[in-house]
Amino acid sequence: MELMIVIAAAILAWVIGAIIYRLADGVYASASALQVRNIGDPRDRPVTPYLLAGVGLVAVSAMIRVLFLRAGIDGMITGAGWGALIGAALVSPWLVIENTHASRPMLTTLIDAGFAVAACAAIGAVMGAV
Repeated sequence: MELMIVIAAAILAWVIGAIIYRLADGVYASASALQVRNIGDPRDRPVTPYLLAGVGLVAVSAMIRVLFLRAGIDGMITGAGWGALIGAALVSPWLVIENTHASRPMLTTLIDAGFAVAACAAIGAVMGAV
């Protein structure tokens, strides 16, 4: 049962990422100078980043589950708040460091950090609810 909860939370976070990056695709593509076709789709569409994102989100979900169980965090709203705090205080600064070293534009870093906060909040809501 625990594995199913972790996988469900990871799928929810993955869907949130798909929505966020789809809504911000034009801004993200122009800020990162991504090569796109005339219809706006990226020229290169390997499946590996999507698979690795899924694996990474399962790992994040599992760790948040462990943290919530050990800390006794309970409730959907409380879980979402703590999840958002994890995204804002742990993941987002790491993204800032990584994107700064890669010389990526700050706008792409803000979009990435927004996804981190939203995804961790969603995972936290699921973990707090069960």
